[in-house]
Amino acid sequence: MNPYKSVTQQTAPNSDLRKMMRVFTKMVNRCIRIGMREDTHNMKRLSSLCYHELHDCDILSSYKLCAISRAAGILSNRKQSLRRGRRVRDPVVRKPFITNCYGVKHNGCLLTIPYRKGNPISILLNDHTQKMLSDPAPKVRSFSLTESSISICVSKEAEMVECANTVGIDRNLRNVTCGNAKGVTFYKTNKLLSMRENTIHARAGFRRSDRRKKEEFWKERQRRLSNRTKQYIHKISRDIVDNAVCQRAAIIMEDLKGIRRLYKRGSGQGKKYRRRMNGWQFYELQRQIEYKAAWAGLPVAFVNPKRTSKQCPKCGKNLQEDALHRRKMLCNNCGLFMDRDVIAAMNISRKLPPGFRGSGGDIGEAQSGIFEPAMPAPKIRIVDMSKSGGARTR
Repeated sequence: MNPYKSVTQQTAPNSDLRKMMRVFTKMVNRCIRIGMREDTHNMKRLSSLCYHELHDCDILSSYKLCAISRAAGILSNRKQSLRRGRRVRDPVVRKPFITNCYGVKHNGCLLTIPYRKGNPISILLNDHTQKMLSDPAPKVRSFSLTESSISICVSKEAEMVECANTVGIDRNLRNVTCGNAKGVTFYKTNKLLSMRENTIHARAGFRRSDRRKKEEFWKERQRRLSNRTKQYIHKISRDIVDNAVCQRAAIIMEDLKGIRRLYKRGSGQGKKYRRRMNGWQFYELQRQIEYKAAWAGLPVAFVNPKRTSKQCPKCGKNLQEDALHRRKMLCNNCGLFMDRDVIAAMNISRKLPPGFRGSGGDIGEAQSGIFEPAMPAPKIRIVDMSKSGGARTR
């Protein structure tokens, strides 16, 4: 398995790099126009059509191939949107950028990228990027350069961890619950909801009539919210993967694809409720866990979320919601009384997809559909990532 991840840092390109970025952007737009004219997004077909059309561009051939590949990806996304019945505009790349996967070398504190034949350009890396690239295992695969930053893609050969256990992850609007029958970690995410609500109120309170200033203010607020959200989720996903590596456990998540359709206008729900649910960052957590687990050699599987919080993990009977405690579920058969999110995480860890096989054997035969009547209550660890040292166990 060869997982990938990227390292990004702020940088200011020189005049030569800016010139290359403008040429690269023009090549991508030219390839897009050719692909739309010929009605194709196939990489091989697009290469045969566009490569000789780019002969007048004063740039290395490797950048021409990368421009064609970038255009093919944009045309493929456009084709997919048209199949879904969406109205799309003709794609145009406006911001200058450049990317390449040929001839990129890492030399200590410098990243060398091709410029002219026998005359490369070196970019100084900061301390964080040097630390990420100091390990000899990862190899630099490509780079993407913009007006303000550079993103370096690295990969390595990861050995699969022999898993003999599983952990289930239940994602909710105000918390993320991860664990199994032995122990559950409860991550609070109320801070994410409050950050989004504060951004919405700040945007609504902007009273200046200048439209340009208003758009700049909105973009800055949205950028700040996105950065803070990703950083907050990064702490949660890193802690989840680190604990799974220590337990040598495979990660099981709910397949929430298509959940946005439940919160459309006209569904009978309130505007404020739909706004909160449509702003729920469930996929960002899934994305970060997937690539971090792949980097650590852990398998990730997805299961149907149906009845994960309504089935007793102790005896398998149906649960009833407690009248006094809305988040608590009660089993009339065995007397289990527990938080519904903890129950969901425990059931997800058992509910494996058919044929799922970890590196240490068929985990599904040992976990799926087996209930333990004498199962003790799991240890619950509550973590608030907005506070340092905010974890407690009960």
